[in-house]
Amino acid sequence: MERKTTILFYTYLVIGILALMLSWIHTPSYFDDGVLLGNVSFWQDALLNSNPANKFLLIDLFFLCFAANVWMVIESRRIGIKYVWVYISIGILIAISFAFPLFLAARERQLSLMANDACNVKVFATDIAGLGLLFVVVLSVGVWLL
Repeated sequence: MERKTTILFYTYLVIGILALMLSWIHTPSYFDDGVLLGNVSFWQDALLNSNPANKFLLIDLFFLCFAANVWMVIESRRIGIKYVWVYISIGILIAISFAFPLFLAARERQLSLMANDACNVKVFATDIAGLGLLFVVVLSVGVWLL
């Protein structure tokens, strides 16, 4: 890897690690009753016990996440990053602010290994189905929070 790419690669990793640490500091109180009930409590607070500002931020974040997921799938197919759905799953289960920088780091590593030739995009039916499902969830949450 070139030095510029190496710096950007590590910058993305640091951003992801900081985002994970700073966001997950707030989660231990939700997991006193275990992971399943903790998740239920977390989402009840986030979705049901929200004020208008929380709802705005949730809708904004959900649509940003969806756009990022669409881009991640297309970009991974365009330049050959493996396991894109692992990054998307990490974003859903852990935090998008952690998963997206990890994907960007993987992208930097992949770009450093590639020639500068244009790449063809090969999107699979499973990608379209997965993105369609994510869109339905994002849209449903957005409409539900109105």
